[in-house]
Amino acid sequence: MATNLEHTATPIGGLMNPLVLVREWCARASRSLQSAVCGLGGHDSVLQIERGRMFLRCTNCGHESPGWTAPERAPRLRFPGDASRHRLN
Repeated sequence: MATNLEHTATPIGGLMNPLVLVREWCARASRSLQSAVCGLGGHDSVLQIERGRMFLRCTNCGHESPGWTAPERAPRLRFPGDASRHRLN
């Protein structure tokens, strides 16, 4: 049976190291503090565009809005234009 759990499982040895635990706790605490500051004053959002997706991202805490997805295909030509209309006389 094939699974993909090896990508999501954390090695047990990494959890026992106190230095790793302290770093993870500090990182989590700083993200929570920054998120609380943004919650009080509001997010400083900027428009971000990635392949097939457009969303707002906070420059301070990194919060992302759900955003919009764009189709991957290009628009198709529905009606051919008349080249003689664009000719200067």
